Amino acid sequence: MGISKIRQRLGYGAADMASNLIWPMICTYLTVYYTDALLFDALAVSVITLASKIIDAITDVLMGIVVDKTEFKSGKCRPYFAIGAIPLAIFAVLTFCLPSMVSNNKVLQIVLAFITFNLVSTCYTIVNTPLSAILPSLSADEKERNILVTFRMVMAAAGSFCVTFFALPIINRFGGEKDLYSYAWTIGIFSIVAVALLFFAFGNTREVVKPIKEDKIRLKDGIKAINGQYILFVITMFIYLLGFAVKQAGVFYYYKYYIGNIGALKPADIISIQAIVTSLGMVAGQLTIPFFCKIMGKKKSSILMNFIALAGNIVFLFCGADLLWLCIGTALVWFPLGYLMGMRFALLADVVEYCELKSGIRAAGILSSLDSFLAKLAFGFNVTIIMVLMQMGGYDANMIEQTPTEKFFIQLGFVGVPIICIILTLILFMFFKFDKQLPQMKAERAAAAENK
Repeated sequence: MGISKIRQRLGYGAADMASNLIWPMICTYLTVYYTDALLFDALAVSVITLASKIIDAITDVLMGIVVDKTEFKSGKCRPYFAIGAIPLAIFAVLTFCLPSMVSNNKVLQIVLAFITFNLVSTCYTIVNTPLSAILPSLSADEKERNILVTFRMVMAAAGSFCVTFFALPIINRFGGEKDLYSYAWTIGIFSIVAVALLFFAFGNTREVVKPIKEDKIRLKDGIKAINGQYILFVITMFIYLLGFAVKQAGVFYYYKYYIGNIGALKPADIISIQAIVTSLGMVAGQLTIPFFCKIMGKKKSSILMNFIALAGNIVFLFCGADLLWLCIGTALVWFPLGYLMGMRFALLADVVEYCELKSGIRAAGILSSLDSFLAKLAFGFNVTIIMVLMQMGGYDANMIEQTPTEKFFIQLGFVGVPIICIILTLILFMFFKFDKQLPQMKAERAAAAENK
């Protein structure tokens, strides 16, 4: 039995909204929890996040294989929204509280931090690899896919907004940035809502597009489906995501230590204002996906958005503690990010279909898992990059005012790294070819089907 398009769009969006009630909290505040509450040094934080990527490499690929090999009555992908919902919520809370329970033993704290971070990351993989893989199965119509991606990204932005706007006030309500359990209470609230959204997603999506071949896909078959354009795509997305991930990891430190107070506004107030601008910018960018795709196409519009993001980051180099210009720079950075985050999934669906038409193998799970792994790798390196830069600058969590050298390195992470990544992304986009070849390949397949 089918469901209405609007229910499917809302269901698809709800899954990513759930993820964005949990993962941005981890990306933005887990480092702060480690450095300011648990008082881990930069080396310990870097080891935890980077070493975890080795496990991610395994779990992401394994999850891709599982998605391609299994078949439930309710589909290949959507059942995992329900399967992963409660474990994701549980381990999200444990990540922010279990190390606090052994505050008298630093080594055990670090071990528990490593274990819980990997468990929540694995649960995130269980939900998000199918979420990325499901799009080609929801609709064969390219316009409908763009609309689905728009719903997904707008609702994801709403989830991120809730974290960015409400997290710090809730953390302060439960004891503040240095409290051992304030972060756990905060993510616990978000996790309850996330579970409800994931079950809503499970009940309101349907996989209606069948692959060319119904055979179960083996890992070596999935590898055969990989080609040069797919490799170019995932490298480009990794570099692009790395720049924004580093910026996201540096938000708290940038506004607290580099900007400081602006008049009567404290850093927490400024972060809340920036959260509103960020969310409005991202939603506006996501709502323009169908428009820019129609008039410019996916590749050209993505290049345009990278130029806008570049301009936004340059604003941060010169604006100082001027609230108006901080808001303008934020809008110019996050409007294209909203667009490009949505376009990433639309392009992923296209490149998966391109690989299928080239190889005759639909390995959506495996291909999506590799993309998911590189995305999470970006959010592992971001912490390492920020921590290394702050260590070079002499960051001390016990100091209210950081040194000018430390402030320079904070800005280098918040602005300099994103600029470098955007420039590299622009260069790599020039080599995309699948956007031109795919329509012709689909037309040839349709013509061949008619002649049978």
